[in-house]
Amino acid sequence: MNKASLLQKRLVERLLAGGGEVPLALLLELLVPVARLRELARQHGLSPKGGFRIEHAPAHVLGPLLAEQTDATRLEAVLALLVPASPGAEAPPAPSPAPDGDLRALLALREAELARSREDVGREREAAARARERAGDLERRLGHAEQELTLLRATLARRDREAAEPDASRRDDRDLQRRVRELEAELDGLRDANAALARQRAYDRTRIVDLEQRQAELEQLVPKSRRQQRQAEREAEPPPAQFRLPIFTPGFYKSLAGKERSAVERAVHAVLQLCTEGYGYPGLEVKQLGGQDTWSLRASLGLRVYFRPRADGDVEILELADREDQHTTLRRLKDR
Repeated sequence: MNKASLLQKRLVERLLAGGGEVPLALLLELLVPVARLRELARQHGLSPKGGFRIEHAPAHVLGPLLAEQTDATRLEAVLALLVPASPGAEAPPAPSPAPDGDLRALLALREAELARSREDVGREREAAARARERAGDLERRLGHAEQELTLLRATLARRDREAAEPDASRRDDRDLQRRVRELEAELDGLRDANAALARQRAYDRTRIVDLEQRQAELEQLVPKSRRQQRQAEREAEPPPAQFRLPIFTPGFYKSLAGKERSAVERAVHAVLQLCTEGYGYPGLEVKQLGGQDTWSLRASLGLRVYFRPRADGDVEILELADREDQHTTLRRLKDR
């Protein structure tokens, strides 16, 4: 790794650790040649700390020394080291380019984590809904069991008072007692299951709150312009459906001519994932194109499936085409 890459890496680490703020001393140390730092320190009669002489002082000693100046004239001279020179003056060495690649990679990681958080929230909400349904069913079964147990206990008490047909009564009593024990055991099991579901519901609510807070924190880390773009895309999406029926047009079958079987299989698989999992399924990269009502999804690295949402929630599959031919495909689909 060369010196420029090392300086760039240090600057990126400090930017990320400081929330986008970088001290003046670090900028002087990383972006200004040490010879210019020594020359300015010598002009103002500054003495480096640590017993260094001016001609041998390193940049990490001179940077903080110059950054802590409070005199306006000296501070202007220090800041001039970071400002590009005028056209007639000698241009200082250009600073290392901004680490756009690292920042974009970090942004992509943040967005991926945000997508996973949204998926976790959705799964937790679905689990909570299923738990509520199970709890309701158990409560109904519990009520029916309690009613049946009450009736059986009343019948058993009445049989105890009857003296006729002692043998038959004893057999009936044993049957009733066994049934009562079975119902009591079932009632205890239902109560335990109801208590467990209550604890699960409480955990699910807490988990949903935590995930929603985490989602809000992650959304704050995404740039405002990107959040507005994602919000516009979500608003433009058709209303979700339980299952979207794919309607393959004749143009789609015509576009399969000359395609390999593996490419066709990947395209059909991607369409089924769209219909069952929805527009936000990871890896499909569903997006609206060119302000039209035409959308695309990713079938593979070089293949795109073009479709249009219908008013009833189903999707009309228009064409399978190479990613490089997207502009030609869009012009053709616009005329249909």
